[in-house]
Amino acid sequence: MTTEKTDTSATAARSRSRDPQERPWASTEALHRGLELHFFAHLNLAEDADRTLTELGFGRTHHRILYFVSQTPGITVGEMLSILRVTHQNVQRPMGELLRKGLIEQKTSMTDRRQRQLYITEAGQELFDRLTARQFDRIARAYEAAGPDAVRGFWTVLWHMIDDGDRAWLEENRIPSEA
Repeated sequence: MTTEKTDTSATAARSRSRDPQERPWASTEALHRGLELHFFAHLNLAEDADRTLTELGFGRTHHRILYFVSQTPGITVGEMLSILRVTHQNVQRPMGELLRKGLIEQKTSMTDRRQRQLYITEAGQELFDRLTARQFDRIARAYEAAGPDAVRGFWTVLWHMIDDGDRAWLEENRIPSEA
Protein backbone atom coordinates (compact mmCIF):
# COMPACT_ATOMS: atom_id res chain seq x y z
CA MET A 1 0.00 0.00 0.00
CA THR A 2 1.47 3.35 -1.06
CA THR A 3 0.83 6.44 1.02
CA GLU A 4 0.90 10.03 -0.12
CA LYS A 5 4.03 10.64 1.96
CA THR A 6 5.78 7.76 0.21
CA ASP A 7 4.79 9.20 -3.16
CA THR A 8 6.11 12.62 -2.12
CA SER A 9 9.38 11.11 -0.87
CA ALA A 10 9.77 9.09 -4.05
CA THR A 11 9.19 12.22 -6.14
CA ALA A 12 11.81 14.12 -4.13
CA ALA A 13 14.28 11.26 -4.50
CA ARG A 14 13.72 11.16 -8.28
CA SER A 15 14.22 14.93 -8.45
CA ARG A 16 17.53 14.69 -6.60
CA SER A 17 18.75 11.77 -8.67
CA ARG A 18 18.20 13.42 -12.05
CA ASP A 19 20.93 15.14 -13.96
CA PRO A 20 21.22 18.70 -12.58
CA GLN A 21 21.58 19.96 -16.14
CA GLU A 22 18.14 18.57 -16.88
CA ARG A 23 16.37 20.15 -13.86
CA PRO A 24 18.68 22.72 -12.22
CA TRP A 25 15.82 24.13 -10.16
CA ALA A 26 15.50 20.75 -8.38
CA SER A 27 19.15 20.33 -7.44
CA THR A 28 19.96 19.96 -3.76
CA GLU A 29 21.63 23.37 -3.84
CA ALA A 30 18.58 25.00 -5.45
CA LEU A 31 16.25 23.37 -2.91
CA HIS A 32 18.44 24.58 -0.01
CA ARG A 33 18.53 28.07 -1.53
CA GLY A 34 14.74 28.15 -1.84
CA LEU A 35 14.27 26.96 1.72
CA GLU A 36 16.77 29.49 3.08
CA LEU A 37 15.16 32.36 1.16
CA HIS A 38 11.73 31.28 2.36
CA PHE A 39 12.99 31.07 5.95
CA PHE A 40 14.49 34.57 5.93
CA ALA A 41 11.53 36.09 4.06
CA HIS A 42 9.20 34.62 6.69
CA LEU A 43 11.35 35.96 9.52
CA ASN A 44 11.49 39.44 7.99
CA LEU A 45 7.74 39.57 7.37
CA ALA A 46 7.02 38.43 10.92
CA GLU A 47 9.46 40.97 12.37
CA ASP A 48 7.70 43.75 10.44
CA ALA A 49 4.65 43.23 12.69
CA ASP A 50 6.39 42.00 15.85
CA ARG A 51 7.41 45.45 17.12
CA THR A 52 3.83 46.72 17.17
CA LEU A 53 2.53 43.44 18.57
CA THR A 54 5.06 43.53 21.41
CA GLU A 55 4.14 47.12 22.29
CA LEU A 56 0.54 45.95 22.72
CA GLY A 57 1.48 42.83 24.66
CA PHE A 58 0.34 40.66 21.76
CA GLY A 59 2.04 37.85 19.88
CA ARG A 60 1.95 36.34 16.42
CA THR A 61 -1.16 34.30 17.19
CA HIS A 62 -3.05 37.54 17.79
CA HIS A 63 -1.90 38.75 14.36
CA ARG A 64 -2.92 35.50 12.67
CA ILE A 65 -6.37 35.66 14.25
CA LEU A 66 -6.78 39.29 13.16
CA TYR A 67 -5.67 38.36 9.65
CA PHE A 68 -8.20 35.59 9.12
CA VAL A 69 -11.04 37.40 10.87
CA SER A 70 -10.37 40.52 8.78
CA GLN A 71 -10.13 38.63 5.51
CA THR A 72 -12.92 36.12 6.19
CA PRO A 73 -15.75 37.90 8.06
CA GLY A 74 -17.94 35.38 9.86
CA ILE A 75 -15.25 32.72 10.04
CA THR A 76 -16.18 30.24 12.72
CA VAL A 77 -13.97 29.49 15.68
CA GLY A 78 -13.72 25.89 14.41
CA GLU A 79 -12.50 27.03 10.98
CA MET A 80 -9.97 29.31 12.66
CA LEU A 81 -8.60 26.44 14.73
CA SER A 82 -8.32 24.28 11.63
CA ILE A 83 -6.55 26.95 9.57
CA LEU A 84 -4.11 27.85 12.34
CA ARG A 85 -3.61 24.16 13.20
CA VAL A 86 -4.04 24.81 16.89
CA THR A 87 -6.30 23.57 19.64
CA HIS A 88 -8.96 25.68 21.30
CA GLN A 89 -6.72 25.80 24.37
CA ASN A 90 -3.87 27.36 22.32
CA VAL A 91 -6.04 30.12 20.86
CA GLN A 92 -8.30 30.79 23.86
CA ARG A 93 -6.09 33.41 25.54
CA PRO A 94 -5.21 35.50 22.45
CA MET A 95 -8.76 35.32 21.11
CA GLY A 96 -10.12 36.33 24.54
CA GLU A 97 -7.76 39.32 24.65
CA LEU A 98 -8.81 40.46 21.19
CA LEU A 99 -12.48 40.15 22.21
CA ARG A 100 -11.98 42.01 25.53
CA LYS A 101 -10.08 44.84 23.83
CA GLY A 102 -12.87 45.21 21.27
CA LEU A 103 -10.71 44.26 18.28
CA ILE A 104 -12.89 41.36 17.21
CA GLU A 105 -16.44 40.39 18.06
CA GLN A 106 -18.15 37.06 18.30
CA LYS A 107 -21.71 36.33 17.19
CA THR A 108 -23.80 33.20 17.27
CA SER A 109 -24.41 31.79 13.80
CA MET A 110 -27.92 32.32 12.47
CA THR A 111 -27.86 28.87 10.82
CA ASP A 112 -26.24 26.83 13.61
CA ARG A 113 -26.54 28.22 17.12
CA ARG A 114 -23.63 26.02 18.25
CA GLN A 115 -21.21 27.92 16.02
CA ARG A 116 -19.58 31.19 16.97
CA GLN A 117 -18.64 33.47 14.11
CA LEU A 118 -15.89 36.07 14.35
CA TYR A 119 -15.89 39.59 12.91
CA ILE A 120 -13.29 42.33 13.06
CA THR A 121 -14.28 45.65 14.59
CA GLU A 122 -13.29 49.07 13.28
CA ALA A 123 -10.54 49.27 15.93
CA GLY A 124 -9.40 45.77 15.00
CA GLN A 125 -9.24 46.70 11.32
CA GLU A 126 -7.17 49.79 12.16
CA LEU A 127 -4.72 47.63 14.12
CA PHE A 128 -4.63 45.03 11.36
CA ASP A 129 -3.86 47.76 8.82
CA ARG A 130 -1.01 49.03 11.05
CA LEU A 131 0.40 45.52 11.43
CA THR A 132 0.33 44.76 7.71
CA ALA A 133 1.47 48.14 6.38
CA ARG A 134 5.20 47.33 6.61
CA GLN A 135 4.59 43.80 5.38
CA PHE A 136 2.68 45.07 2.36
CA ASP A 137 5.45 47.60 1.66
CA ARG A 138 8.04 44.80 1.74
CA ILE A 139 5.97 42.59 -0.57
CA ALA A 140 5.19 45.48 -2.95
CA ARG A 141 8.92 46.34 -3.24
CA ALA A 142 9.72 42.72 -4.02
CA TYR A 143 6.92 42.50 -6.60
CA GLU A 144 8.10 45.70 -8.26
CA ALA A 145 11.70 44.48 -8.39
CA ALA A 146 10.70 41.08 -9.80
CA GLY A 147 8.03 42.14 -12.29
CA PRO A 148 4.61 40.69 -13.08
CA ASP A 149 5.79 37.44 -14.70
CA ALA A 150 8.00 36.60 -11.72
CA VAL A 151 5.16 37.45 -9.31
CA ARG A 152 2.84 35.06 -11.13
CA GLY A 153 5.58 32.42 -11.03
CA PHE A 154 6.11 33.03 -7.33
CA TRP A 155 2.37 32.61 -6.68
CA THR A 156 2.45 29.36 -8.64
CA VAL A 157 5.35 28.05 -6.55
CA LEU A 158 3.59 28.97 -3.31
CA TRP A 159 0.31 27.49 -4.57
CA HIS A 160 2.00 24.15 -5.18
CA MET A 161 3.80 24.22 -1.83
CA ILE A 162 0.60 24.25 0.21
CA ASP A 163 -1.52 21.21 1.01
CA ASP A 164 -4.64 20.30 -0.94
CA GLY A 165 -6.89 21.24 1.99
CA ASP A 166 -5.38 24.72 2.17
CA ARG A 167 -5.78 25.18 -1.59
CA ALA A 168 -9.42 24.10 -1.31
CA TRP A 169 -9.98 26.61 1.51
CA LEU A 170 -8.37 29.40 -0.52
CA GLU A 171 -10.41 28.56 -3.61
CA GLU A 172 -13.60 28.61 -1.56
CA ASN A 173 -12.83 31.69 0.53
CA ARG A 174 -10.23 33.89 -1.08
CA ILE A 175 -8.75 33.51 -4.53
CA PRO A 176 -9.52 31.77 -7.81
CA SER A 177 -7.73 28.49 -8.56
CA GLU A 178 -5.72 30.02 -11.43
CA ALA A 179 -3.25 31.41 -8.86
